[in-house]
Amino acid sequence: MAVASLAAASFTLASASASAKGPEDWALEFIDNSVSNEWGTEPECFMNWDDADQSVAWTGMTKAACFFTLSLQKSMGYAQQDIYAMWGKNSPSSDYYFDIVNASPKVGATPPGFETYFRRVERAVDIQKGDVFTIGAVFDEEGMQTYAGHTMIITGAPEKILPQINPRYSRTEQFAVPVADSTSQSHGCSDKYKDSRWSGQCTGGYMTPGAGTGYVRVYTDSLTGILLGYTWSVTSSTTSYYSPSTRPYRIGRLFKLPDPLPTDPPPPPP
Repeated sequence: MAVASLAAASFTLASASASAKGPEDWALEFIDNSVSNEWGTEPECFMNWDDADQSVAWTGMTKAACFFTLSLQKSMGYAQQDIYAMWGKNSPSSDYYFDIVNASPKVGATPPGFETYFRRVERAVDIQKGDVFTIGAVFDEEGMQTYAGHTMIITGAPEKILPQINPRYSRTEQFAVPVADSTSQSHGCSDKYKDSRWSGQCTGGYMTPGAGTGYVRVYTDSLTGILLGYTWSVTSSTTSYYSPSTRPYRIGRLFKLPDPLPTDPPPPPP
C-alpha cells in the first residue's frame, strides 16, 4: 500500500481570480489579525479579511467546515456557486468533506471516473502544508449521531515525536501535525504543542472558542508508514486515542481546482 509522491504542487491556482496564497495561508492570516473571532454559525458563517471597509475587517464567526470553505473561497476567488458546482453543497459539513476525501483516489493513483478535487494522503511522511484533515461523523447503535465530525487545515509538515508520548502502541510511530481550525475544544496545552486559543496555565486556564492553531497527533504503522489512528492533541494520556473504527478520518489534498464560474450575465439575444 505504498503511496507514490506527487511531484506537482498540491494546490492548483488555475485562475486569474485566484490568489498566490493557499487556503492555509489565508486561514493563518485571519487568525493572526482577527479582532473579532467567534465560534458559531449564527446568523451565518463568515470571515472578513482586510478590505476597504475597516469596520468589518478581520472579523468572523466560524465552525470547522465553513472555516475551511471560506478560506478556500478566498484563495481561489470562489463564490458559493463554485463550491456547489464542485461538491453539490454551498457549504459542506465536516462529515460531507470526509465522505468526499474518502471517495477520492490516493495520491498518485489513476484518476477517477468523476473528479472529487481531492487526493487521499495515506502516509504521514507525505503530509504537506495545505492538506485537509477531515473527521467523519459517528453514530450509535440506534443510528443517532454522537459526533458530527471536524475539519482542519494542515499548516506545515508533520514532525516525528521522539520519545513517543502516551498512549503508546507497539509497531507504531507518532507524528505531530500542525493545524488551523475553528473549534471550541482545545488541541492541548504543552510547551511545544500548545493551542493558540488557550490562556493561562495548563491547569486552571481556559479556552477561547473560535479560529486558531494547534497540533493533532497521528499514528502510523512503523513498517509501512500507513496512517492509523490519531489523538486530538499532543498531550500524554491513556485514553485519548481514536482508531478509524471509533472516529474515522482521512487526509485529503486539493487537486486540480477549477476556475471560478463566470458571474457576468449572458449577452443579449441578437
